Order: sequence, then structure tokens, then C-alpha cells
Amino acid sequence: MSDIATPEFLNQLQSLYPAPTRYVDSGWYLAAAVAFSSSNRPEAVPCVLRHALDDLEKLPDTSDEDRRLLVRKMREGIFKSGLLSGYPKVIHALISLYEATPKEFRDTEPMRDPTRSKEEVAAAGQAYFDLQYGDTATEIQAMLRSIYPDLEHFTITAGYGYVHSFSKVISPKETSFAIIAALIANDTLSQVEWQLTGAVRNGAAVEEARGVREIALRIAMTVGVLKHKVPNI
Repeated sequence: MSDIATPEFLNQLQSLYPAPTRYVDSGWYLAAAVAFSSSNRPEAVPCVLRHALDDLEKLPDTSDEDRRLLVRKMREGIFKSGLLSGYPKVIHALISLYEATPKEFRDTEPMRDPTRSKEEVAAAGQAYFDLQYGDTATEIQAMLRSIYPDLEHFTITAGYGYVHSFSKVISPKETSFAIIAALIANDTLSQVEWQLTGAVRNGAAVEEARGVREIALRIAMTVGVLKHKVPNI
């Protein structure tokens, strides 16, 4: 049980994100789960899951596919955030999420295709990196190469090729949300403004991007991990 993720606090967080047409498309629970994970409060992640599933139960025509997708989105967002917050935090958060997930919604096979070649993964990573960074992609990639060539290789292949470019569970827009939430909860804010703009470029409404920012900001402030001013869009 979390002393932070109370029903009242989660309701506040949920109110910060514009109401979507479909509940499972809301960015609030994804941003909250990632922010709690990145703030090293894994015990709060199951509270977000239960709150979101309870909301689903109140809606007409909710299916098991809706429930399964909601769980998968939380799991995938936390997984992707590991590139920013570190995988020890992700492991703790995913353990907490797994334990709180009904057995019928626990996946037992990888979501990503494990048979893809290194070349396919690298090509997907380069394409996603170029999409994310636009006109600045060449400059940023050259910077990564200059400070440590291994970092550039890891970023393009493992980071963007294997992790971020996969979009069958969460979209590029939602991937941006996970990145924003992780950056704010890590208090590593230099890229936040750019990522907020990138989320809009990936299909988010400005109000949605601001909502994700505010959710992560509230969590980081409540946990006490935020020391710097968070940029806005």
C-alpha cells in the first residue's frame, strides 16, 4: 500500500489530463506509472493499475481486451522509461505491477519479435531516431558519436531500435509521454521542453502534453525528487 498514491491524489492526477474518447487511450495512468517508477516509488504503481481498472469497470461494454491493453500500456511505458531512469527502478516497478496484475492479463511471450536481425533493429532505430529529432538528428547523433562512439551505437540499436521504435503497444505519442514523465521524475530536465514539442509532433494535443507534464511534476514534487524548474510547452 502506498502512502502517496491515495485515491484522492490519483483522482487529482487523472483530472489533469483531458478526457479521451476511449479510457484506455488516456495518458494519465501511463504518465503516473512511469513517474512513480522513475521516482523510485514502485509500490505506487499497483495503486495506479487498480485505480485505472476500477475506472474501466464503471464503463459500459468494457472488454477483457480493454483491460489487457491497459495493463500492457503501463508495462510498456515503464519498460521504455528504463533507458532514462535505469532498469533497476524498472525491475522493481514491473515486479510490483506483475504482482498486482490479474493472472489472465500477464503476458508470457515477448511483445517484440526476437528473430529480427541486427541490421533490421539498427535500421528501425535509425528511422525512429531521425523521426524524433528531425532536422537536428544528424547533429545530435554526431555529438553522441564524439563523446563516446559506443553510446551512439547503443542509442541507435538497443535504445531506439529495440526499445523505443516498437509501437504495437504504445504509440510514438505515448512513448513521448513516457519519456517526459521519466525525465521530470529523474530531475533531468534539459530535454523536457524538446520532448513536449516532440509529443505534439507525434500527434498529442498541446493540452495532453501539458497534462503529462503536470502529472509527472506533481508526483516528483510530492515524492521530493524535484530540485529544478520544469520547462513548459
